[in-house]
Amino acid sequence: MKTVSGREFEVTCICAEWCDLCTQYRPGFFELAARFPQARFAWLDTEDDADRVGDLEIENFPTIVVRRGAQTLFCGPQPPSHDLLKRLLEELLRER
Repeated sequence: MKTVSGREFEVTCICAEWCDLCTQYRPGFFELAARFPQARFAWLDTEDDADRVGDLEIENFPTIVVRRGAQTLFCGPQPPSHDLLKRLLEELLRER
């Protein structure tokens, strides 16, 4: 797991190391961390980090999970668009 430190929110991307799409998506995911300093960004691999993924059903990659403390604000697969993730985070983090 790779993490960028942050504060109140946690944005997790769940992917697989063997997935070419995930490998291409990863750098831009962490570039978004600079735009959202109030959030900690984490990358979980479905196999290497299976204990942290837990019982979460992964239907497709990337799967994004956004939490504020114990509250899950979003959980589900998302098209691999950094602009789409940016808009989602702007909406979710504005609603606090």
